[in-house]
Amino acid sequence: MGIKIDLPSLLTVLSLTANLFIGFLYRNEIPVSKDIGILLVSFGGLFFVYTLLYLRRGFFGGTEPELEFLITDGPYRFCRHPLYLSFIIMILGFDLAFRSVVGIIFTATVSMPALIYRATVEDRLLRKEFGREWDDYANRVGFLFLKLGRSHRDEKVT
Repeated sequence: MGIKIDLPSLLTVLSLTANLFIGFLYRNEIPVSKDIGILLVSFGGLFFVYTLLYLRRGFFGGTEPELEFLITDGPYRFCRHPLYLSFIIMILGFDLAFRSVVGIIFTATVSMPALIYRATVEDRLLRKEFGREWDDYANRVGFLFLKLGRSHRDEKVT
């Protein structure tokens, strides 16, 4: 029996961990108050906990869906991947608190793409698992942010 490696999860954990070390080690004096970074870390942390209240045991899984139902309430009413949005907010907060330009660059070029890759893989797996229910949900709700405007399915045919 071989070990199955969840590559999107591994990339996400490695990139976020590396991001913290890089931000800490390569501090600069960018003209931003550390308090803004601390505020973002705090807000991202609270948003993370709020999301966990809805995800519960689904959080401890890999990229493959662990739950037998699709979560569409709480923070999932606003975006399909609020957990990853909370990670982005927190890591940017750490970069700003450390005043690390290198950390911000790493966030933009490595950590965010790793999170987006994992979320894209999850979207594909959730579509496979939940079919039409997922398609309807994905049409209503944005990927990482609020979906602005009306979707084509919401328009009335005259």
